[in-house]
Amino acid sequence: MDNRRRWFRALIILALAATIFWQRTGAGKINAYEARALAVMGEGSREGRELLQEIAEGRKTGVYHLQAEGDIVPNAGTEKVIGLTVSKDRGLLGVFGTEGNRQVMLACLDTLPLQEVKVVQLEAGQNAVLIRELLDERFGGYFLSSFYALYNWQGNGLQEIWRKIAGNEERWQKKWLEQGEGWQGVSEQVTTDFSRENGRLVIKTVSSQTLWSAPEANGPRTNLQSRTVAHTYRWEPAWGAMVMAVGKVNQTTPFKERRGNKYIDVFNLPSGEEVAVLEDEDLLAWLKAGEPSYWRVKTRTGRVGYVLKSHVDLSLPATPR
Repeated sequence: MDNRRRWFRALIILALAATIFWQRTGAGKINAYEARALAVMGEGSREGRELLQEIAEGRKTGVYHLQAEGDIVPNAGTEKVIGLTVSKDRGLLGVFGTEGNRQVMLACLDTLPLQEVKVVQLEAGQNAVLIRELLDERFGGYFLSSFYALYNWQGNGLQEIWRKIAGNEERWQKKWLEQGEGWQGVSEQVTTDFSRENGRLVIKTVSSQTLWSAPEANGPRTNLQSRTVAHTYRWEPAWGAMVMAVGKVNQTTPFKERRGNKYIDVFNLPSGEEVAVLEDEDLLAWLKAGEPSYWRVKTRTGRVGYVLKSHVDLSLPATPR
């Protein structure tokens, strides 16, 4: 990437960061997933992709990387999955197949710095790539978060089929949210268990969440409220995702996307539309009374977004337990 493109990308990121800061002061706060999306925005460097290629071909030694092997791409044999941390803020994930004596890059994803790369079985004959990433933005109001993400080969590339915070520490000044002086923060610790039921992958998580306040960023904390939430996600090939539950929309309702710190209406889902529930998005509602609570859902057409919980009747249990 030449210097002009680097500067252009830096200006875009600066502009987005300024916009998000302004949104914070006016209407709320971004969550850890949005902070992650901002961190990996933009295409990966050509140098990083070339380094991945050299590692795959065995031409580059002495470079720390994570590697796993498995049958990821249908009808293509065994692939090599390589994870590389290229800086404090960025990583790359590459999937390589063999053509003759050559290693061919089949897919490459921009990531955060990588802590784990594995190949896991979804069901007999179908595998996925599991990664764990680290977001380290410890400056003033900050995020220190780790994430799991699971990718399955669908169509012509890797598709995210599950994501989950593995641990999260974040804090912010109350005045950013027009709540007076001092600091608040959320601490979240998650235990994750990968198992199998009826030959398919099942992921069970238990999340312990605490909202705290303090007079200063690193001052003594007072716990304001705490809870423990458990969820179960099952691989459902019909939906191409790890699913908590399936339900039907009980009235015409907006299908929303999260942009910055807001839920934006995209289109309407008709009453009776079937959706798969991917995640319980109620943390903000728990933190701030009066905020609506959402399911993160997937439609039959493959769109992923958000629907009000009260507008979906579940046919499979999704209640935290």
